[in-house]
Amino acid sequence: MIVNTKKEDIKIPLNIFKKYHMDEIAYFDIETTGFDRENNNIILISLGWYEDYYNFRINQYYAESLQEEYDILKSFGNDIKNFDIWSSYNGIAFDEPFIKHRLHKKNLEYDLPKEHVDLYRHIKPYYKKLGMKRCNLKSVERFIGINRKDEINGGISVKLYEEYLSTGDTNLRDIIMLHNYEDVLNLPKIFKLRYKIETNDDLEREDIITDKQNKYLRYLLKQNHVSIKYNVRKMSKRTASKLIGELLKGIKDEEELRKIIKESY
Repeated sequence: MIVNTKKEDIKIPLNIFKKYHMDEIAYFDIETTGFDRENNNIILISLGWYEDYYNFRINQYYAESLQEEYDILKSFGNDIKNFDIWSSYNGIAFDEPFIKHRLHKKNLEYDLPKEHVDLYRHIKPYYKKLGMKRCNLKSVERFIGINRKDEINGGISVKLYEEYLSTGDTNLRDIIMLHNYEDVLNLPKIFKLRYKIETNDDLEREDIITDKQNKYLRYLLKQNHVSIKYNVRKMSKRTASKLIGELLKGIKDEEELRKIIKESY
């Protein structure tokens, strides 16, 4: 196993840094040998966090063989166990369940963060309105002016790793590690786009709440004497349906209803 540590100076505007408590977040990304959590392996994890406002640290755990998956998971687990929040790009769908499954398969138990800030889910409802054609990580990076040194994608890294296992070519290893490194390096910068979206009250979601839902939701809130405010332009059809469902079940706890709004995308 190879463990690399680097520190970068990634300055985020202080108001954004404080608003999202960015120094309390673990930023992560994984590389795997495929999409099958049961039969494929994690071969690389990059984990970043702010040591202070000026220093962003990234640890990389690279498996020099498939048998070293256990070692990189153990090292990663030891480093992330003190965080309550982690952040990724599309990690709720892929990275998080993959990590949990592989930890379980290797009989490793760690207290992983409970809150997951998936930047993909924050951006996806708005990317077309922002003028982007796609919502993958590299498209978002280009949109906010990030130029990567890395030129591969996750699919290519699978093939490169297969070749690395056959040849031991360290150049291939370095290409894979750079790709994963930049995935994590750029996550904090994307918080600036999240902030832009959340503070632009005129920017509407693609899947915005319907007029019918909005009227019914307001009616139910009034009937149940529940006082919560929400931005119609930021409310999705799915979240509206969930709120309506809870109110129909007799749930009147304002804190619980606000939590549904806060945790929705």
